[in-house]
Amino acid sequence: MMPLSARLAVLFVLLVSTSLPLVSTQAQEFVWAPALPVGSTLPPIDAVDQNGQRHTLADLTGSKGLILIMSRSFDWCPYCKVQLERMQAAQEQFAALGYSLAAMTYDPIATLKEAEEEHGTSMPLLSDEDTRHVTAMGILNTQYSPGERAYGIPYPGIFVIDAQGVIRAKLAEEDYKVRPDVSLVLETVSAL
Repeated sequence: MMPLSARLAVLFVLLVSTSLPLVSTQAQEFVWAPALPVGSTLPPIDAVDQNGQRHTLADLTGSKGLILIMSRSFDWCPYCKVQLERMQAAQEQFAALGYSLAAMTYDPIATLKEAEEEHGTSMPLLSDEDTRHVTAMGILNTQYSPGERAYGIPYPGIFVIDAQGVIRAKLAEEDYKVRPDVSLVLETVSAL
């Protein structure tokens, strides 16, 4: 028979080895734009839209606020295009609640103009070709390096910003293929 100290040692090793995988495989909570928690102020916006018009946060904001959609690309990202169309379809509902819509990608102005025409968009589509805004927001996808086609894309998501520029909600999913449903955005804005 094994001595008690040896049995305890084996039991300890078994206990530790079976509990470690439980600790190490626990999913971490996804936090989009961690540098900008709800209640913080959105960094300044100074960007040109699909028509060459320069915008700031102040002129983008409706009477109660702004819904700012941060998208990867309206050129090659099918998930971004679908989200753009769905948000555009609900634009009047958002306006009735006092919120305007705007979207931002790393696309050049010509690509944004094509997206406006292709998807019948009337909201400002802002160009962040130099990634200045997505970097300031802490949502630059660092998976890609300068020179790669996808360099400069953000982790997609939506900021709901009040009339003073304060972030009141952030809506995003860890999987870039999944976007917050329009009904969730409407529900969020309605509750503010």
